Amino acid sequence: MSAFILTSCGGADSDTSPFVGKIEFKANGMGMNTTGSITMDAENERMTYRMDALEKFMGVDVAMMIDMKNNMSYTICPSQGIYMETALEKNDVKGELPSKAEVEEMKKEFFSKLKKTGKQEVLNGLTCDEYVLKEKVDELESATIWVSKPMLDRMTANFEMMAELKKLGADELMIGFPMKGSFKADGKTGSFEVTKITEGKNALADFDLSKMKKMGQMEFSKKLMESSSLGDMMNGIDDMKQKGAFDDLDMDELTKELEGLKDVDPKELEKMM
Repeated sequence: MSAFILTSCGGADSDTSPFVGKIEFKANGMGMNTTGSITMDAENERMTYRMDALEKFMGVDVAMMIDMKNNMSYTICPSQGIYMETALEKNDVKGELPSKAEVEEMKKEFFSKLKKTGKQEVLNGLTCDEYVLKEKVDELESATIWVSKPMLDRMTANFEMMAELKKLGADELMIGFPMKGSFKADGKTGSFEVTKITEGKNALADFDLSKMKKMGQMEFSKKLMESSSLGDMMNGIDDMKQKGAFDDLDMDELTKELEGLKDVDPKELEKMM
């Protein structure tokens, strides 16, 4: 058996303190391999999400930080040491929560078909429970996931929004933090796995805003794109244009389209992630 039965005897599983640190992961699916990280300061209700897929394919180094304690979101370019901020309205955040009817629908359509097998496996020092999808859900044909309930509880220990979710009856959806999994959807397979967990405030250093430069949205967007492969592409086009490589093409129109990408809203990048 690839999964083995283990019981928790204290250690990482018994730690109930708010999680402060970094969780690194790898994932593949839809023909793409990527790595990333979730940096969490549960003591102060702050979380940062970073994936290298955008940097690989577009040269855009960007991370998103949500600060629920101060109702702020930050778009960060760590390699450039710059960031921009956006105020969050509490009502807007609550508006992102599912309705009670939607929660019940999720229970019926998905979580009722996701069954705990009783198998456990230790991953990164945490005893994880295995769940398996027993029947197809839309395009999702099969799925296996290993989760840690203690880690999820630590990560959400101080989050006010958890109380709102419980009021909606969403407790049954909070089976644990996903540590490893695999799936098959629409004939294609994918997987993910947590590769490393680092605890302590030193793990938050990559996103210390006090050491970065704050910018307005327009300035940040232009700086971000100028430092990306899109910016390099535009410079290369200018060089080739001067050499007459595109004399028979409407390069002014093409350049205009690429210039427009400089003004892309960083929030759109978040959706891409």
